[in-house]
Amino acid sequence: MGRQLQLATTGADEVELLRFIRSLAPIRVFQSFARSTAELWIEDWETRKIPAALFRIWPQTFPWSPEYRQTGGPGCRAESAGQFYIANAHAAPVLEFSRSFLDEHRYGRIYWGRGFSAPQGLDYDEDAFARLTDSVWRWIRKVSHRSPDDKTHSPYFLPDAWSRYGNVAAYRAQEKRELEELVERNCKYAIEVLGGRPAKK
Repeated sequence: MGRQLQLATTGADEVELLRFIRSLAPIRVFQSFARSTAELWIEDWETRKIPAALFRIWPQTFPWSPEYRQTGGPGCRAESAGQFYIANAHAAPVLEFSRSFLDEHRYGRIYWGRGFSAPQGLDYDEDAFARLTDSVWRWIRKVSHRSPDDKTHSPYFLPDAWSRYGNVAAYRAQEKRELEELVERNCKYAIEVLGGRPAKK
């Protein structure tokens, strides 16, 4: 099974997270698709925003040879054809990061697939990578905050995200309203469409 943490981050938090991982091992960062193999790799992540909403982090102490492929074929949409990607990323020694969109109340995550997408096994030291992942997870928990109202399901807010969104009453109230509206819509659907009955209080 893979391992993940749900995160609330800003661009500044992303950079600090990458810097911490780099303190454990030299890293390279790559996005899912690009117009060339060179553009897949984001070498200047400290000075410009990574263009993709999802990217991967490769600690280079774990040997790996990326295999490049190009999109195309009869089932490929014309606007998606010709994009380069790394075909063996699913079994690579990488951490996957998906970005948060906090203005839209959408959170991201950091994820290690472990052997989930590698039925033939992993070609790197799984135990050593687990130790590196443990270090990253510990750092995230140490520097982050979680909503005091719902720590069980609250994402880990890294420092800049917390200062901007995590402790803002209006933001938390909006989240609560959206959840209540979702519950109300689901109840209405269950009663009107599925023929359910209102629960007794």
